[in-house]
Amino acid sequence: MSHRLQLAHAPSVLFLFGLSGAGKSYVGDVIGAHDDWFVYHADDDLTDEMREVIGANKPFTDEMRDDFFIRISQKVNHFRTLYPRIVVTQGAYKKQHRDFLRQNIADIDMIYVTATDSLIHQRLEYRINGISNKSADAIKHIFEAPDHTVKTIFNYEGKTFIIEQLNRFYNSNQ
Repeated sequence: MSHRLQLAHAPSVLFLFGLSGAGKSYVGDVIGAHDDWFVYHADDDLTDEMREVIGANKPFTDEMRDDFFIRISQKVNHFRTLYPRIVVTQGAYKKQHRDFLRQNIADIDMIYVTATDSLIHQRLEYRINGISNKSADAIKHIFEAPDHTVKTIFNYEGKTFIIEQLNRFYNSNQ
């Protein structure tokens, strides 16, 4: 199998979601390193209020989440005027927000990024910035896992394994 990412048949927007520490940003950066994909890490646009809530190891309110996903959809649609292909990374813990994005962003594919609990814990333990293990544990229970029809990246064997999975999703021979 090719170690070169082949996304010619992918939609123009790939949205990577999953638990904190699953490796969404890493997978997004792998995609961004190939084929001129623009990478938008939506956590860069968390509000100050949201950052304070994370620091207090509490979940976001429904209103915070709703406003944030409106902001994300607006930014992605703006980026579409600038870049032909965009990969977005964000937890998107609630199905209603993933559905909202599907309804408000054309030509989008949602991809669930996951890893083992122990690996997620290890990744969060070594993080300098971002969510801590304590914060991640405090919100893990609100994550609504996608059904089996959603494309899933298993992020625990490195870059080559990620590329192989993505290529299987978007192989023109399927």
